[in-house]
Amino acid sequence: MTTTASSDHTAPHQHDTRPSPPEHSAPALAAPTAAATPPTPGSRLGPAEDFPEDLAGLGMGDLQVLHSRITRQLDHDYLTDPAGPHVSTMDRCQDLRAELNARDGA
Repeated sequence: MTTTASSDHTAPHQHDTRPSPPEHSAPALAAPTAAATPPTPGSRLGPAEDFPEDLAGLGMGDLQVLHSRITRQLDHDYLTDPAGPHVSTMDRCQDLRAELNARDGA
């Protein structure tokens, strides 16, 4: 016994009533250059970002936040860069430690 598949064409054709997706019209982004440095997340302070010259002029809360951001950058660098942290990040951490130690001793 052989069976043949039959298709039922008696059902009415259903049309897709969803709106068509909009055409992509976003402006093209410029290609990144080799010299471009990606932004550092707010919880870290990268070596290319601004750092205050006068740490003594900062309030204790600002100094502690800055120390936290530098420490997080050091942790990130140690974990992701085989060469270790950037020299400027290490210098900044040393400067922050010296300022915090001076305030603790005052």
